[in-house]
Amino acid sequence: MTILLGFRLALAGGREGLARAALVAAGIATGVPLILLALSALPIMQNHIDRLAWHRTTATSPATAPDHAMWLAVTDRYAGQDIIRVQVAALGPRPPVPPGIARLPGPGERVLSPALASLVRSVPADQLGDRFPGRDVGQVGPDGLIVRGELVALVGRTPAEMLAMPGAIEIAGIEQPGLRLDLAGVWGVLFGLIAALVVGPVAVFVAMTVRVGGPRRDLRFAAVRLAGATRLQTAVLAATETVVAAVAGTLLGWLLYVGLRPVAAGMITLGHGSAIFTSDVAVPVVPLIVVLAGVPVLAVLTTLVALRPAQMTPLGVRHRRRRRPPSAWRLAPIVVGLAGAWYSFGAANDPDKVDDSLAQATLGQISMVSVLITLIGFFLTGAWVCMWVSRGMARVSRSAPTLIVARRIAADPYSTFRMVGGAAVAMYVATGVGFSVAASSSSTPPTTLDRGVVAVHTQGVAIPALMTGDAVVARVTPGQMIVVSCSDLARVTSMSCPLPIYQEGGADDQVYLRAEDLFTLPYPNPTSADTVFQPQGFSSPGPLTSSLPVQTVFVRTDGSTAAEERVRTLAAGAVPQSRSKVSADLAGGSGWTGVADILPYAMVFILILTACSLTVSVITGVLERRRPFAQLRASGVSLGELRRIVLLETGAPLAVTLLLGVGLAVLQSLILIAPSDWILPSGRFLAGLAVGAVAAYGVSLIALPFMSSATRLDAVRYE
Repeated sequence: MTILLGFRLALAGGREGLARAALVAAGIATGVPLILLALSALPIMQNHIDRLAWHRTTATSPATAPDHAMWLAVTDRYAGQDIIRVQVAALGPRPPVPPGIARLPGPGERVLSPALASLVRSVPADQLGDRFPGRDVGQVGPDGLIVRGELVALVGRTPAEMLAMPGAIEIAGIEQPGLRLDLAGVWGVLFGLIAALVVGPVAVFVAMTVRVGGPRRDLRFAAVRLAGATRLQTAVLAATETVVAAVAGTLLGWLLYVGLRPVAAGMITLGHGSAIFTSDVAVPVVPLIVVLAGVPVLAVLTTLVALRPAQMTPLGVRHRRRRRPPSAWRLAPIVVGLAGAWYSFGAANDPDKVDDSLAQATLGQISMVSVLITLIGFFLTGAWVCMWVSRGMARVSRSAPTLIVARRIAADPYSTFRMVGGAAVAMYVATGVGFSVAASSSSTPPTTLDRGVVAVHTQGVAIPALMTGDAVVARVTPGQMIVVSCSDLARVTSMSCPLPIYQEGGADDQVYLRAEDLFTLPYPNPTSADTVFQPQGFSSPGPLTSSLPVQTVFVRTDGSTAAEERVRTLAAGAVPQSRSKVSADLAGGSGWTGVADILPYAMVFILILTACSLTVSVITGVLERRRPFAQLRASGVSLGELRRIVLLETGAPLAVTLLLGVGLAVLQSLILIAPSDWILPSGRFLAGLAVGAVAAYGVSLIALPFMSSATRLDAVRYE
């Protein structure tokens, strides 16, 4: 009966009640998709590992078919895109078959992925198609692709042809999924933290929303208590309206998540340059149930905390006692969090722990927990900062509105920070993400290979067609020393003479590593059959150099994509195991993949939610103080001064806490990012943060026009 009465009271609230319920539902519907997308991140990365499984096939892979097959997989390149090129030959009627195809292609046949088939048709054969000789007998289905646009080719050969190919192996089966994501616990903490950061602004928004029309609801619940209702019954009545709105908002948020899955999948590339499959964007069943059931519960708990007047005595009398002002101990969690981050970063750069995967996982978890502790400290410190804002305003006050604002904030700094805390947290998170992205992009080493030069790694096999003219040939000794003339290498690279020698801690370490990247294999992404080659240094040519195996041939072209791809195609046809790279391949990427691409969009949603939270808090503040404002206006305070009060009590704490959030994020980035990688984010990013903060504050000021009607003389009541 209590619940039914709660429904009736909720529906009897008129337009005010419906608006309040709509705002709660809208806030939750905005937060739920973001939470679910954050929780989808770890499954997306694990699905990526599972889809990669068959690329890891080796001679030791468990048997998956009665017969064996010959296998040679190489990561090729075309115009900056990876191509997985697999030469196969069945050794029986029932050989192992990769996912996505019905059977292995026979001699003179090929199977291409849809994206590669389309690409082959669009460019001349001598630039791409000749790498995959044979007639098309099918296409690789989605089960055999990492992302929608992955370029994959399986070329059928005879067993005799495969035996003559260097690097070909005999396999008994295709590698199956089962490899767990590296540092899954660390990634879980990271994405769980992101989800928690989304929950915070949602909870703040709900807390602000349920206070709309709070005084009249308090009177209503006091009357119910006078009629004999218990505290529990009053709490149920207070929570019923929020439950309806929260359930509706959660269902709407889940529908939005379902609708946003294709959009999110289209934005996530995981470093492959093509979108992932929509089916990979999925939340596991247990976390999904926890979110869908937990968000309404959280909304109800937030309502009960925010609507403490619902527990009033039957006469509506409460003994109000001023809360103790916040003290400096609230800074302690920030100090602990920053200290933990400093320790984890220092230990992660300890050579004795770098090679220990368990230690790395532990340090990663310590780092993420430290960030979470810092965030908690930020929440606790906010009220203390607002208290000092009020004291500063009181000290410099030269007008009545400023003094009123200072006294108002000093009376309850906790509520003041709750009002602006969502925006401060959003700014803290956005700034941290911006510095991380900037550091990731700064860590990309400059390319060493000259533009227009193709480095073909023949891996011991000579290709006479390429070793002509001004081609530079680098050979390899049995001890994996690269033998090449310094002057020759300088003609095709940015290297200068003499060639660098690696010295631990030396100033030329990066120069040597860039020279080493010219010859390191596999590069940039390995398949199982790619021969791993790590040069041990450089040596000058001698009398016996011509008898050494050819490791790399540097071929100069006119710099056009067509010319570079012709060289690659020629090399792939002559030596299927060969790999080649150009300067763009050596340039690398930003280091931020996939899920990070949608973080800016998530921050936009959070800023929108923050703007709504600020707006609701301003409206609530005006409505709750309608009578005091009317009395001030009746006593001679102008309407403009009343509006200045509202502007200052929101704007001053907001500005200071935003600066605190940005400063804390900058300090944290200085601790967690190596000095050589730490750079300021782009000016566009910083401008976007500033515009977002100003926009959030500007949206909140839509309540100012209501000041005129809310402070009319008829709002003054006499007992």
